[in-house]
Amino acid sequence: MKPILNGFISVMCAVLAGCSSGPLFPPETTKDVATPEFGVLQAKTDVFSGRVVQLAGRIIGVEESANGAMILAQELPVVNHPTFGPKEPTEINKPASSFFISYPGKVDPKALWFGNKFIVVGVAEGQRTLAIDGIPRTKPYLVARCMHVWNTGGYGSYGIEDFPYTTDGYYPLEHQTYCAG
Repeated sequence: MKPILNGFISVMCAVLAGCSSGPLFPPETTKDVATPEFGVLQAKTDVFSGRVVQLAGRIIGVEESANGAMILAQELPVVNHPTFGPKEPTEINKPASSFFISYPGKVDPKALWFGNKFIVVGVAEGQRTLAIDGIPRTKPYLVARCMHVWNTGGYGSYGIEDFPYTTDGYYPLEHQTYCAG
């Protein structure tokens, strides 16, 4: 009986260790980071200008160039434990704020798909008017230092904790951290 119990405990420890994860970003990236409440960056853009902020969102538009990517994102609330990703808003009919992210570096093309969710740490640079998909928009603007992307794609309206369940079983949700320069 004792070998069975020891085997069970070993398996449980391995499973729990496999489920735990470290921080999403290198510690030097998140030093002095501010995490504005959901929607505050939109309302008080100048207050955060020049400061390092952490935001979460869903990709709704992308313009790629040789220097990186310009991302238009719908803001989502950050959960208390960011390794679980952004949280879906509880108020369905509430209009969502959006913002621009300039990511100066290379990113896997799958990470830039419409609907993917992310958490980004970067420097807030006020507001900018930019054209994404040919439509000029004025939004808060952030230059990314690091970005963690969950490849939720077209299923982006589901919470990350709801992934990955399919009718044929479990598959791992792809996610990756990208740090510029």
